[in-house]
Amino acid sequence: MDDSSTRTNPATEKKIVTTELSARAAPEQAPTTQMPDTKAGSRKVIGKIISVIIMFSAVVLTLYVWSIIEQHPRTDDANVRANVVGIVPRVRGQIIKLHVQDNQAVKEGDLLMEIDPDDYELAVEKARSALDALDQQIEVARAQDADLKFAIKAAEAGVERADAQLKQADDTLHRLQPLLPKGFATGEQVDQAKTAKQVAASSLAAEEQRLNQANTALSTLETLVAQRPGVVAAIKLAELELSYCKVTAPFPGRVINLNISAGAYASAGVPVFSLLDTRRWYVMANFREGELRHIAPGTDAEVYLSSAPSQHFRGKVQGIGWAVKPDGEIDLPHDVPYIRRELNWVHIAQRFPVRIEIEQPDAELFRMGASAVVTIKGSNAR
Repeated sequence: MDDSSTRTNPATEKKIVTTELSARAAPEQAPTTQMPDTKAGSRKVIGKIISVIIMFSAVVLTLYVWSIIEQHPRTDDANVRANVVGIVPRVRGQIIKLHVQDNQAVKEGDLLMEIDPDDYELAVEKARSALDALDQQIEVARAQDADLKFAIKAAEAGVERADAQLKQADDTLHRLQPLLPKGFATGEQVDQAKTAKQVAASSLAAEEQRLNQANTALSTLETLVAQRPGVVAAIKLAELELSYCKVTAPFPGRVINLNISAGAYASAGVPVFSLLDTRRWYVMANFREGELRHIAPGTDAEVYLSSAPSQHFRGKVQGIGWAVKPDGEIDLPHDVPYIRRELNWVHIAQRFPVRIEIEQPDAELFRMGASAVVTIKGSNAR
């Protein structure tokens, strides 16, 4: 065979080699074009599963939160309260000293202010003088008591003697008068009998008057003795009023609303300032009427203040309000009911106050009127 016939053209060989390489590369490139489609499908499935899980978790979480809220009502419509007592003087007069300042903490028995005691000291002295005078009168009457009793006995004896003489004179007169017409008695004897009777009657009247005077003198002592408790009571009342000139704190607390100075005039029964009772604190929380079935007296509650949200305080429900004033109603006593013509299409649940006693309040954090958040922890259904 000729060499020229067996020899291959270089261009032809290059083409054949290129074709073979393309044929080999084609099966290797086919899988690379299909892999992105498989990954996208897997991602869609995983995304759907995650979406379903998220939705299911949201539903479960919503139901769980709703159950908690339903069983444990919570409200931020609450504020801190404490009892406030007006400091009312029991006597009138000018304030000469103020021993406290506004917002000052005081203890039970601390002196708050003093009222001018001059008038009340004079009243005490006057009452004591009246008692001394009465005691002197009683002593004099007691010294005369023995003489008075003897005089009474003597007067009683004189009355008896005069009465006997009167009876004797009367009997003599009655015996002589029938004898006068018969001549057994003279007119002079009858006149003497009449005179004796009149003298005996006068003597009896005098002795009775003497007895009455003795009894009256003796009863004066009893009257004076009976007056003594009243005079002693007057002294105690004057001393009590004098003690009222110093006004002290009836319980531990804080002075509030102090807007006067020494020299002001205090009237009896009129508050001068107020004292906040810091012994007991409570929270008034307003809950919707639908939540009241989960609240009962004695139910545990958790309270925290807006001023200190990191500190929680325990409390117990003391009571639930039984009456609130209806919104928009007009109370006309002794008249027919007043009904408004308009109608509210949006019905808002009424709120009722629930009083919660704080078990261990912090005296530095609790302030009257402070905002609070309350959560009912118990589930005492009624």
